[in-house]
Amino acid sequence: MRGVSAALFMASLMLVGCATPSRTPPPRSDEQTHAAEWQGRISVQVQGDAPSSMSASFLLRGDAKNGQLNLYSSLGTTLGALQWTPQWVQLSDGGKHQYFNSLAELTEKATGAALPIDALFGWLQGNDAQATGWQADLSAVPQGALTARRTSPAPEVTLRIKLDP
Repeated sequence: MRGVSAALFMASLMLVGCATPSRTPPPRSDEQTHAAEWQGRISVQVQGDAPSSMSASFLLRGDAKNGQLNLYSSLGTTLGALQWTPQWVQLSDGGKHQYFNSLAELTEKATGAALPIDALFGWLQGNDAQATGWQADLSAVPQGALTARRTSPAPEVTLRIKLDP
């Protein structure tokens, strides 16, 4: 089941869907107009009893409090979309919507390990944000690459991001 859920999220988080290929972002609210934006490839590998691995292209906007993440297959097909505010987290996949209490809850369900969302946004900006059990290698952030590993608690998780130039 974790493999199926992992395919749904990707990201950190692969999604399964049949949407038409499109990289046109949805309209942004005034609050998101000046939000940070990243685009590239992301992969998450989870070790343990039921190892899983997923990767996708992504477009990420916002911050840990408010944002959206669109995921794409290697052929450009939209796999799914996440949107979040302090009140809710929504996963949209092929016209279906699922709601979660937090991004950590969603990533835990999808990958088997909660990803450190607050720290991730810091790492993307080159800040050495701390997350319990995680170590981030920020040495290649100026070149658009980030690797982070969680060694405890088990299972071990590796997160890799390669940003488009």
